[in-house]
Amino acid sequence: MDNEEIKLLLVKYITREADESEIDRIRDWVNAHPENEQYFAQLYETWQNMLYLNPEAINREKAFNNFSAVTLPPPSKYRQLVKWSKVAAVIALFGVLSVLLIKHYTQNIESVRQVSVNKGATKKMVLADGTLVWLNAGSKLNYNTDFGKKNRTVYLEGEAFFEIASGKKPIPFIVNTKNYTIRDIGTKFNLKAYPNDPFFETTVVKGEVSVEGNVNSSAREMSRIYVKPRQVLRIYYQQQNEKYTYKTDDLQGLKNLNEIQVLQVDSAKMDKYDGWKQNLLVFDGNTLEEIAKVLERRYNVKIIMDDAGLQNIKYSGSFRSVASVNKVLDLIKGNTDIDYTITDNTITITKSNN
Repeated sequence: MDNEEIKLLLVKYITREADESEIDRIRDWVNAHPENEQYFAQLYETWQNMLYLNPEAINREKAFNNFSAVTLPPPSKYRQLVKWSKVAAVIALFGVLSVLLIKHYTQNIESVRQVSVNKGATKKMVLADGTLVWLNAGSKLNYNTDFGKKNRTVYLEGEAFFEIASGKKPIPFIVNTKNYTIRDIGTKFNLKAYPNDPFFETTVVKGEVSVEGNVNSSAREMSRIYVKPRQVLRIYYQQQNEKYTYKTDDLQGLKNLNEIQVLQVDSAKMDKYDGWKQNLLVFDGNTLEEIAKVLERRYNVKIIMDDAGLQNIKYSGSFRSVASVNKVLDLIKGNTDIDYTITDNTITITKSNN
């Protein structure tokens, strides 16, 4: 590929507009040379960070300068890798790319709509194409005002359940999160991508989705995983060379970065993953640390545990339409060795003295 072709394809890929064949061509280019991998990673990471800025607080000049600083590293970094002439050519290429990406960003930032849900609440909404979306507590959904016309792409931070509008659509439905892209090939799926959780999770109720990992920090590879009905894909974010679980050949390229779990779930237990939209809490062997995060979002409280051992206590149980967090904690307390106190909006969990 010549430089003009690379520029176009990289911008299309990073801005989520590339088709399957273009993605394959970019994958080949990224894997061809170490400097390609490094530059692609910098471009992608900077673009992703820009997407999660508050649109009302954008400083375009500062954003451009920051982007250029990242994508145009000092030549001394590459003296031992390539000749000066090659360095200059590559830097020139990505200088143009930075301009193209900033242009793409500034053209779209004014048209971004954001729907936010506070902790302690949920929200149901209908997108322009007829897709139903339930947003869980503490979540944000961004999309452009031309959604349904030129694109069907949304950006999620938090948790949401999607019921894609029926009928064949010429434009694919895509959900972007900070680390992964989800392409709908079906109709109903739950997606969990809270920024302070140590994992990404998607659960398919009906149909099928593909999950694309854009950058593997150890190999800079782009990979795709297909998740089928009643399957749960959970990816724990880990550092390179840490332990991982390798479940299927489809996970090649992500396996060195994360612990990956693919679970087949009985239809009767799906409410563990999507019951929240019916105001249902389901815990099935969850640790108290995991439960605390759910309760903090659901009831808009802060939970503190005075003993690290408490975090690993496991609990199973379900709650429907429980209005107060202390009722949930009372039930947990009845089956585990814990006690708790509430001061204003802060809950302190301690070991029981009984």
